[in-house]
Amino acid sequence: MTRARVPRPHEIAAARRDPRLARAVRERHDNAWRTRGACQATDPETFFPAPLEAADAAVQLCGRCPVSGACLAWALSVGDCHGVWGGTTARERRAMLVAWRTEESAEELQYVAFGPQPELVVSAGQLEPPRRGGANRRVPTQSRAELALVTLGEAERDRDVRPHGVPLLAREHAHAA
Repeated sequence: MTRARVPRPHEIAAARRDPRLARAVRERHDNAWRTRGACQATDPETFFPAPLEAADAAVQLCGRCPVSGACLAWALSVGDCHGVWGGTTARERRAMLVAWRTEESAEELQYVAFGPQPELVVSAGQLEPPRRGGANRRVPTQSRAELALVTLGEAERDRDVRPHGVPLLAREHAHAA
């Protein structure tokens, strides 16, 4: 058996913003969820696939389940890291478990500065407004295509003189400073 790795900060940051985890926080006090689950008539082996086997069938079934939030909350509260619970795989739940039990760290914030911001994130088992990260990060002024050209070593286009007699990248860096 292999050891599970510790989730990385970007995985934890994504887990905090996952709508499935937010639903689990809202539904965590539903103790009768097992009787109403869509999994009642399904073979339990579906939810515990062999290593390297896809869990897509179980995740798809959980997507239609009315109690997947309470199911995920239960799995996180007991620390169950095997199988599919609440529409999440064991790997997803490891990151969610850190988000469930800890407060949002400054290290995670650098990974959410430019992404879409949900109304609420999970921090230490509670739903809270998201902290805004990346205040010290400079927003790139170049398009992705321009950045790709430069990183691929095609910087010779930078020698082209643009309006005002200043090379394109030098002008953009002057505006960003």
